[in-house]
Amino acid sequence: MFSRQLLVIALLMPVTAGQAGAQAPAAGTDLWKECQSQQSGQALKACSQIIDAKADPAPKLAQAYNLRAIAHQRMGQPDKAIADFSQAILLMTDAGKSGFELAFIYFMRANTYRAMGNLERAIADHSESIRVAPGWDKSYNDRGAIYFQKGDFARALDDISKVISFRPDNPRVADSYAIRAMLHQRMGQPAKGLPDADRAIELNPRSAMALYVRARIYDALGRGEDAAAGMRAALAIDPRIKEEMQAMERMGKP
Repeated sequence: MFSRQLLVIALLMPVTAGQAGAQAPAAGTDLWKECQSQQSGQALKACSQIIDAKADPAPKLAQAYNLRAIAHQRMGQPDKAIADFSQAILLMTDAGKSGFELAFIYFMRANTYRAMGNLERAIADHSESIRVAPGWDKSYNDRGAIYFQKGDFARALDDISKVISFRPDNPRVADSYAIRAMLHQRMGQPAKGLPDADRAIELNPRSAMALYVRARIYDALGRGEDAAAGMRAALAIDPRIKEEMQAMERMGKP
């Protein structure tokens, strides 16, 4: 599950390789270590040497393409990143590989497509990521964020509900409950969102997002005093929360 900051990032912008919190496994040589470097130029050079040598089996070559794609992504070269992610996917699938490693490549290509404004391709890749690793919540979260961005609140709600279902009692999912509460409100069902907002605050009483969302729901339900008190509490925890949430609330509008 994500903290409020990462949930906001997921809704407002694609996730980068660092934020995704996953790496291809190290292959144990200095060249492979350089291929995994956070220095994009060094990584690009080393990964290209591995790829050009064609000395490794397909799954390892897929790792090199994946890591080179991430370097291209960091360098602002999305077309090259897409090409390398695609080659990594092809190598993995031809080798009969599935699971998290393949899901992660689809996930990263999805976020590259999203950064390019190709939301339909991004959704398709997140769906493939879910298909090969249904127990990993990040693609549900990010696909839900894209549906939110597109104004498809029903599908966004389904995906956020899936995120919650993995760990419904974990405090780290508090802001997912808050997002679902906000989705109910956006769908004209503020009363249905109130229990989710309450649950979010129960799990994390200092969630500025949850307090803000509940204040907005109180306002929609005509509970002005409760709304004002909730908004003050949210702003006391994070003075930036109103600006961040207003940016999220603008998403999905015609």
